[in-house]
Amino acid sequence: MAGSARCRTGLFCFMAMNSHNEVENIFRYLPLNPKDLHWGLYLTGIGQAFIPQGCAYPPPGHPEVYDFSWQSGRVLPEYQVVFISEGKGQFESAATGHIQIGRHDSILLFPGQWHRYRPDPQTGWREHWISFNGDYVWRLQKHRILSPARAVLHVQQADLLLETHHRIWQQVSSQPLDNSFLLSAMAMEILALTLHEIPSRTDEESIPGCSDSLVSEALRLIWNHSYRDISVQDLARELSTTRRTLERRFAQHLNATVAGEITRSRIARARHLLVHTTLPVEHIALAVGFSGADRLSKVFRAAEKISPLAYRKKHNRK
Repeated sequence: MAGSARCRTGLFCFMAMNSHNEVENIFRYLPLNPKDLHWGLYLTGIGQAFIPQGCAYPPPGHPEVYDFSWQSGRVLPEYQVVFISEGKGQFESAATGHIQIGRHDSILLFPGQWHRYRPDPQTGWREHWISFNGDYVWRLQKHRILSPARAVLHVQQADLLLETHHRIWQQVSSQPLDNSFLLSAMAMEILALTLHEIPSRTDEESIPGCSDSLVSEALRLIWNHSYRDISVQDLARELSTTRRTLERRFAQHLNATVAGEITRSRIARARHLLVHTTLPVEHIALAVGFSGADRLSKVFRAAEKISPLAYRKKHNRK
């Protein structure tokens, strides 16, 4: 037996039952106003579904542009995050090939990228998804923070992500025709929780990994606070250790010096500001923790074999 309904607020519900199982599928595609498109990230839809073992997938009822079959797959006009809270299954895209997915995995779907996914018939699954778009997300993809080749991510804070989904549903239910900035902010929260384990820097600017807790905490402090007038002694004091111990552990685990890591983090920030802003070099020097433009230029030349201004000109031509 099957049935579907659409209420006046635009919420679609579908339930398909057989003698053993029941599929639950609720979703809403949100209205968009021209002003929404200028928010950087705007929500276009939200849904959740429970697919018991042995049931057909995907459940019916979605508009044609979002519907798909395993045989044909689909290509979306926007981004989606599909979070699996129970069960397991498989995902495939042109960029990733075939991947097994399971509990607390999120699938990142990209506009223009062919993909398909489905639950394992032996387990079924429970999914929670949002669809969204905007310049902010496009910029994340442009700078390789988002990548179609890295479409399946394991979510560490699953309970918090589910709580955010619930808050979006509450907001959508109470204000069904209002695609507010609040919804956009909550959608960004889901995206942030999904991307939490992805490094926020490119390979050349990445923080080295380390299993040593003292060195790991020192790295966190350096990369978060190196724009300040911070010294090796300051770090040792903050970490309740001696400078000698800190230097020794850095050399042992990273084959590097603490002062060298502070400089590396400052140069990484300077590179970013030179390419992505029009700030004068003097301002950039102070913003990243150097005493002035002369000091930045000297250290930058030693690291990059080029002056800050020449680096800016070179990369702005690309």
